[in-house]
Amino acid sequence: MRTKSIVLSIATTLVAGGIAVAAQQGAAAKKLLVNSPPSGNKTVVYMSKNNTGTVAGDPTLNGATFTLTLTPGGTQCAILPASGWSTTPVGFKYRDPKLANGPVKVALIKQTPSGRFLLKVIEKSSQITPAPGDPTATYGTSFEIGGGGDQYCASTGAATPKKDDAKKFLVNNDSGTLCTTSCAGSPSGAFLDAPSEF
Repeated sequence: MRTKSIVLSIATTLVAGGIAVAAQQGAAAKKLLVNSPPSGNKTVVYMSKNNTGTVAGDPTLNGATFTLTLTPGGTQCAILPASGWSTTPVGFKYRDPKLANGPVKVALIKQTPSGRFLLKVIEKSSQITPAPGDPTATYGTSFEIGGGGDQYCASTGAATPKKDDAKKFLVNNDSGTLCTTSCAGSPSGAFLDAPSEF
C-alpha cells in the first residue's frame, strides 16, 4: 500500500504541476510498405486503424517524429515540425510537398466522433535510409507527438508479409503493438538536426 500511495502521489504532483506525461498507445500496422526501387527514390507507407486510439497532444504546437526500424535494414527518425501541421475537425494533418523538412510528405492523425482512430504517414524520398532486409526479420514504428504527447507504436506481429525481398517489404493487418523503437533511440542522425519544437 505504501508503494501504491507513493506512485499515486507522484502522479498527482505531476498533473497538478502541469507537467505532461506521455503515454504509449498501440497502433498496429494496417499497412506497412517499404519500397526500395533501383532508382533509389524510396517510399514508406504506414497506416493504422482501430477503435481504441485517441489523439493525445498537439503537433501544431510541439511537432512530432516518425521512426522506422527494419531488422536488418536500419533505423531512421524523421522530424515533422509544428510549422507543417494544421488542425482538422477531428485531428491534425501534416503536409510537406517539397520535402523541406525530411522524407515525410504527408501525415494524418485523427479520431472521428464515432471513435474510429486513424494514423497515417507517407514518406517519398531518396533520403530514406532503412531498406528491406531480404528478408526483414522484424520491424518497428513509432509516431511521437512532442511536448508530452503520446507515442503510437507498431511492431512485428502474427501477420505474414505479402512481400519480403530486397526491393519491397509489405505487411497488412498485423497485430504487433509494442514500442520497440523511438526517435530518442535512433542511431541515425538524419533529420535530427532539423529545427524542432521538442
